[in-house]
Amino acid sequence: MEMISDVYRGFRSLLKGMGVTIRHFFRKPVTVEYPRERAVVSKVQRNAIVLIEKDDIGSHNCIACLQCEKICPSNCISITGSRKDGLAFKRPDTFDLNFALCSECGLCLDVCPTDTLGYSKQYDKAGYSREDFFYDLLDQWKATEETALGTLREIERKKKEEREARRKADAEAKAKAKENDDGDEKA
Repeated sequence: MEMISDVYRGFRSLLKGMGVTIRHFFRKPVTVEYPRERAVVSKVQRNAIVLIEKDDIGSHNCIACLQCEKICPSNCISITGSRKDGLAFKRPDTFDLNFALCSECGLCLDVCPTDTLGYSKQYDKAGYSREDFFYDLLDQWKATEETALGTLREIERKKKEEREARRKADAEAKAKAKENDDGDEKA
């Protein structure tokens, strides 16, 4: 009797397994036939960092504050920057990443005050030596840097004009308030 019970349980288990197999047999496959098909990269997938283009300036908005370099536990980021004429902030002269050392922790993205850092969508980078993983993040922006600097100078000039107009309006409002106070005291 015990043997019949074991056979029955085994047969029932086999049918359950076959049912799962048959249900999944007609579903869309979850695998991607790489390299014929490219996988869709999730927004949260981590990879090498890149400088993200900001629509209002047509370039990245890195201000060479060095916060990402300072917070990096792997010491894989190296930045130098200088202040350009007509700008109130620095622009990077070099922005190098040693991706062979990067732990993809994301601290550099979290600390960036201008949100100009992001993860690359390219997931299949390969190389034969460590030097293949040294990236110059400014390389793709060198051709458009002068145009971006002109746009940034124009934005800076407009902000300065707005500040001066506000200061002038505040001074006029204070003078008018003082005149009203003086007029009230004389009456």
